[in-house]
Parts: sequence; structure tokens; C-alpha cells
Amino acid sequence: MLSSLRARLCLVLAACTASEAAERPLTTALEVRSLSPADAARGIPVRLRGVVVFIENQGAMFLQDETSTTFFRVAAGIKPPAVGDEIEVTSKSRLGLYLPGLDDSEFRVLGRRALPPGIPAQFDDLHFGRYHYQRVTVEGVVRSVRPIEPRRSLLRLAMGSRVIDVRVEAPPPEQLPIDHRVRVTGLAVGLINTPRRQLVQPYLRVLGWDEIAAIEAAPPAAEAPLVSAEELLAFRVSGLGERRVRLEGTVAAAFGEQIFLREGPRAFVARLAAPLALAAGERVILAGFPSMERFSASVADAEVLTRLPGEPPEPIEVATIDELYGPVGGQQSGRHDGSLVRVNGRVRDTFKTEEGVTLAVEGLRRTAHVQLPAGAEPPPVGAVVRITGACQVETTVFGPGFRGDPGSVSLRLATPGDLVVLRAPPWWTQARLATGLSALVGVVLLSALWIALLRRQVGRQTAALRHRIEAEAALEERQRIAREFHDTLEQELAGVSLRLDALATRIADEKGRTLVENSRHLVARIQSETRDLIGDLRDPAEAAGDLVAALEGVAARHNAESGAEVRLDSAPNLPLLPAATVHDLRMIAREAVTNALRHGRARRVVISVEAAAGRIVLRVIDNGCGFDPGAALQGKRGHFGCAGMRERARKIGATVTWRSLPGEGATVEVILPAPNR
Repeated sequence: MLSSLRARLCLVLAACTASEAAERPLTTALEVRSLSPADAARGIPVRLRGVVVFIENQGAMFLQDETSTTFFRVAAGIKPPAVGDEIEVTSKSRLGLYLPGLDDSEFRVLGRRALPPGIPAQFDDLHFGRYHYQRVTVEGVVRSVRPIEPRRSLLRLAMGSRVIDVRVEAPPPEQLPIDHRVRVTGLAVGLINTPRRQLVQPYLRVLGWDEIAAIEAAPPAAEAPLVSAEELLAFRVSGLGERRVRLEGTVAAAFGEQIFLREGPRAFVARLAAPLALAAGERVILAGFPSMERFSASVADAEVLTRLPGEPPEPIEVATIDELYGPVGGQQSGRHDGSLVRVNGRVRDTFKTEEGVTLAVEGLRRTAHVQLPAGAEPPPVGAVVRITGACQVETTVFGPGFRGDPGSVSLRLATPGDLVVLRAPPWWTQARLATGLSALVGVVLLSALWIALLRRQVGRQTAALRHRIEAEAALEERQRIAREFHDTLEQELAGVSLRLDALATRIADEKGRTLVENSRHLVARIQSETRDLIGDLRDPAEAAGDLVAALEGVAARHNAESGAEVRLDSAPNLPLLPAATVHDLRMIAREAVTNALRHGRARRVVISVEAAAGRIVLRVIDNGCGFDPGAALQGKRGHFGCAGMRERARKIGATVTWRSLPGEGATVEVILPAPNR
């Protein structure tokens, strides 16, 4: 019990301490910098003192104290402090693009102070954001200087093998410190991937040229070491170093800042610090920094020292596109990188890129991308073309051992005349083949659909023809049987009736006359039933499969003979049935109506027929005296009406049921599965 109370008390004290800490203002830049994004967004009170080390033109001010650096803004309409002012800031924390900072702040100036020294930093410190928004000091070799915005300069500083941009808040000096080793002190900043809060590219912001100090001056460009293209970034025991070198070469092709040059059998690429219009054939001496392109060494941030006119060099004749790649892992792999070449190939595809129209030209096994100059008309796909252009390996892949091989090759054309169509594409192109195949597939599909519809139509017509043939055969057979009944049985019965009439006049005995009279009535009844049977056999409705017409005949006959009301209720669109099925259903209905009138003494009988849920339902409903189905359906001696109805229903695949109560009428229901149409 005591331990539980002690634990609760500790929790309460901890909560109170946390609450007090949450309310306590942050007093150092490092505390602000250390906030998590969630805590920074809560607006924690901040009160700190430091010196303003940089002011960005968008209004962000950077304050550094003894622990670190943070940034803040002032409310609109308030005069901001100046760089070097020592101030006291009162504000709340906020979430910045990359790290926490301060919201719109109130401040008071305490005086002036010298700016704090920069933290010594390497490129990786800047790349990984370790000193982001802090004053740092870095060392490197100046690669180039050029003006950007009004009264601003961009200095590119090589820190070993990496180059970083330094934005100076002043125009370029008269004497550019190219190739000088310098020490730069400035604010570490960078481009931010806003949605993900990631540092994409670091760079430095420097207040002026006084924060850039030369450590080692460079010799004039004309006195830089003279090397050959073969020596660029090749092995030396002493190393080539990171300083500027001079090279000589003949311009093979020029594209603004990118120049392709040839020095004897060797070719190389130079990237100028500023665009310069050079013509093919000019002999130049330039100074620049050794740099590795995608596959071969080049010189970057180059400056042309001298230029003399000359004859353009002849392009190297290359047999196929495949030869631009060279044998995998061989000594000649990628040997045409940087050279002006002439090669034939077939246009496989044309597409647009940011640089303009590009062709995919293929050889026997490999493909090269050809960048067309502005105004050049792309040839049709499938054409065989001759290309004269500057070759450049775009990607490098691993080869055998320690070798690197070209992964992809591009050709860059200087003028529209550098592309010549040797042979137009054949008429039967891939596009036309695809169109023809599509049309053929469409015809095949339409033919298959037409065949399926034709088969379905033939099936329906065959079924109708079969039904008609069966109906005609059944009608012919029924008529034949009717003729036989009429010519034999009915004639014989008529003869018997005549003989009984003659016999009745010769018998004087009363019993004999009564017997003869009863026999005459029996023969008359047999004759009547025979005529009904002959009429049924000649009924065209049964032969046509029309159940409704057959049942209408049943209702009409009983209406005429019995005097009771016999009515037919039929649903529309009943299917045609086989003649034998119509006959059996008609006979079942006739027997049911006869029983209702004769035995049930009904005065109203309704014959209903409908088709629903894949079946045909025939009902005979009367208002007679009813009966007990359990007893009556057992059958009586000499009575076979119900048994015959069951047999007829079984023959056509139907079921028959009786529902009745004494004094409440009766219902006979026949359910037949509907035939498939």
C-alpha cells in the first residue's frame, strides 16, 4: 500500500516538473535547435541573447550565441537589426523548412559585437547538415567566379573532389582569385526539399570578399603546367593535383560552353567557365581544372588563352554504331569518346527531350541517341542515315576485372547538314505492319462474331424447322387416325345403332325392349365420345403447339355442353410446346373440368395457365362441393380419371397435385418445366 502511494506521488511530482519545464522559456540557440518538429510547432517561449551574423533578403535573420545559431523574423513595420548587433530576442518556437527556429519576434539592441569565428568544416559536414545555419570556415581552390544577381557573385570552390557554390553578397573583384587556395567564412545554408524536410544541396552565404582570404596564390594561367590529353587524370607518382593545367587542341565541334577538341590521335572535352563562340578548326590553348566526365577525363571551368584559325578536322569514319561502344572489356572499348565521328545507322525511333528532338539510331546490336540541332527535320522511322557528330559516352558499366565499359552512347550534331538520309524507309514499315495486323485482327474478330451469330441463327431456324416438321408429321398422323376412326369404328357403331333400332320394333317383351333401349343409349354415348376423339385429333392448335388455343377449345366445349361457367385465364407470351405435350395438358385439363362438373357439381370453373421462374403452371379451380384428396385419390373400382392424369403428367415430365376440402371446391395444379427456347 505504501509503495503504491509512493509511486503515485512520484508520478505527480514528475508531471508537475514537466509542466514547469514546458513553461520555462528556452534561453539558448542550441535548445531551440534541439527541439523535435512536434515540440517546435507547439510555440514554446524563447528568450535568448546573441549577435546577428547574417540577414537574408527575404527577411530571415540569423542569431548566434555561445552555443549555436537559430533564425528569426520580426513583425511587419518594425525596423530590423543590422549584422553585428548584439540583441535580446523574445519569441516562440516554430517549425522551419529544415530545422526549428523562432516566430515573429520582439527584440532590443544591446550594442555591437564582432562576428564570431567560423567553425572549421569539411564538405561532408555541409552535405549532412551538421552545421546548417551556422558560421563555418572551409578551405578550397577557386574554380570560377561570375556575377549573378545585381551586386552578387557566385564562386565555385573545389573542396577536394567536390565542388560547392559560395554566394558572395558583393560584385566580383577586379582581380579574380581563380586557382587560388582560399579560406572562406560564411553561413552554411542549402536548398531544401520542402515536403520531406531534406537538405538537397548545400552552399555558403558570405557577407563580402573580406571574408575570403587567400592561403596560396596561383600562378598566372599562362604559366600553369602544360599537359597532354593523354596525361589528364592518368597515374603519376606525385599525382596531378587539383590545380589548373594548360592544354592545346583543335576544335572539332563547339556547343556553347561544351567544346570537343582533338590533340593528335587523342580527343577530349572542355567545359568553359563562360560561353564563347568557337569555330571548328580553331587551334586553342586553354587552362582548366582536370575533371572526370562520364567515361573520359576532361577539363572544367576552362578559360581560352589563345586561339588561331585553322582547318576543321576530318571526322573519324566508323563502320557501325556498335563500333562506338567497342569490344566489351577490350583495349578499344569507348575509344571514340569525345571524338568527331561519321557513322551510318537506321532510325529506330524519334522522341522529344528537354534538349530538343532526339533520334534512336541502331546498328547491328547496339543503339545510340542522336541529338539534332535546332531546325533539323527528323527523318522517318526506318530510314538509313549518315551522321556526323561529337560522340560522348553517357554511362559507364562494370566490365571484366577492373575495366569500365560504355553503357550508352550519344551523338551531338552541330548543323542540320550533319544528318544525311541515305535510304528512305521501305513502304512496309513497322507502323504499317501494326496497322495491317490490327485490321486483320479486327476482321478475324468480326468474322468470329458473324459466325457465332450465324450459328445461333441457324440453330434457331433448325429448331423451328424441326418443330414444324414434327408438328406436320403429328398432324398428318392424327388426321390419319381420325380418318381410320371415322371410316371403321364410327361406321361400325352406326351399323350397330341401326340394328338395335330394327331389333326394338320386333321385341314384344318389356324387359327385352328396355335392354335394347339401354344398349342404344350406350352406343350413342360411345358414338359421341368417338366424335369428340376425332375432333380432338383434328384440332390444329395441338399440332401448332399452342396450349392457350387448345385450352380455349376445352372451355368452349364444356360451356356449350354443361351450362356451367368455364373460363380460361392465360398469361401472355407463353412458349410453344410440342404437340404431344399440348395434347396431354389439354386432356388433363379436360378431365379435371369434367370431374369438377360431374362429381363436384361446380357452377364455375377457371382454367389458368402462366409461365414463371422457368416453369409452366396449369391450374383448374372450381367452386364445387370439394372432396377429401387423401381418400379420393386412392382410386375406386372402375374409376381411372386421377390415375390417367398422373400418367399423362409423368409422361411429359410434369407433376400434378390436388388441393381440396369438403364444401370448399378443389384445385388441380400441374407444374411443367419450361422448354429451352
